[in-house]
Amino acid sequence: MDIQEKIVAFVALSEQMLELAKSGDWEEVTRLESSRRPDLEAFLNSLDESARRSHIELLQQSIERILSIDNEIMALGQSFKADALKSLQQNQVARKATAAYQENKTL
Repeated sequence: MDIQEKIVAFVALSEQMLELAKSGDWEEVTRLESSRRPDLEAFLNSLDESARRSHIELLQQSIERILSIDNEIMALGQSFKADALKSLQQNQVARKATAAYQENKTL
């Protein structure tokens, strides 16, 4: 796989992660991120100066796209976290109400 194909593959993987985040598959997003990060770093570190210069525009655009996607994923994650916390709090209130009802019912 040449440099351009690898860059496109990293962007495609990031887009796949975004779609998974949108569908709520956070386990898979996390799994893919755990492999993408070191692979992307290794790839970028492996490029010599000549390769960087000859692909500078594509690299810049791709990194900006990946960062943008990552920001979207983080925003979705924050929203998911807030919704999960709200749901947990509602469940706690419901359990307390049920317990109070059960307690009063037995009096």
